[in-house]
Amino acid sequence: MSMQGRKGMSSRRRQAGFSLMEGVVSMSISLIVTSAMVALMANSLGSTTRIVNMTKLSDDLRNTMQLMTRDVRRTSYNANAMLCYGNDDCYSDGSVTLPGDITVSNNNDCFTFLTDRDHDGDSTENDAGGFRRRVVGGVGVVEMWTGDNSPNCAANDANWTAVTNIDSMDITTFNVDDALSYTEVIYDDGAGNTISQRVRKLRFNIQAALLHADNITREIEDVISVRNDLLL
Repeated sequence: MSMQGRKGMSSRRRQAGFSLMEGVVSMSISLIVTSAMVALMANSLGSTTRIVNMTKLSDDLRNTMQLMTRDVRRTSYNANAMLCYGNDDCYSDGSVTLPGDITVSNNNDCFTFLTDRDHDGDSTENDAGGFRRRVVGGVGVVEMWTGDNSPNCAANDANWTAVTNIDSMDITTFNVDDALSYTEVIYDDGAGNTISQRVRKLRFNIQAALLHADNITREIEDVISVRNDLLL
């Protein structure tokens, strides 16, 4: 084989491999792609965690709202209410001891009510309920009245039980109002004697922020009608 032929083969063999520059470029591209994939996965995991936290906060607020509204819808229930059927004087003849109206605090962050839980026809004794917002260690908490006596928004902790988790969320707003309630005359004997009933509608608004997570907040609102209108 001639010298020229050997040089040509040697040149082709050298051109068949990667140069150092080509290897560096390939590694750089691989690192860029890998970094982009890692960043995408981290962002995806962060978004997933945020969605999970938002869902949990929404569920906790919804459960709190359902607990309150389910309880207050039954307020003013009386086991002897059927005694009033067809008897326009039952509201004052002593056969049924009627409860008072729902009481909302001046700053609208607590409400109490009475109902006949023990079915004895008396809704004014120890058959009470209520909910309030209280700040504990800088964190807002929704509490439920569990005392045996008449509910008191300013009572000590022994008669109130937290229904929201102080370690996971901060109740920033708890507002209830009865502005939609109204009173109407349902009986008039023509001689100036009337019977009225109070139709109660309550609006609830709760806002909360998730602790240990930045900028995750939720708000829930509901309007309910009390099933038992109050005779006056």
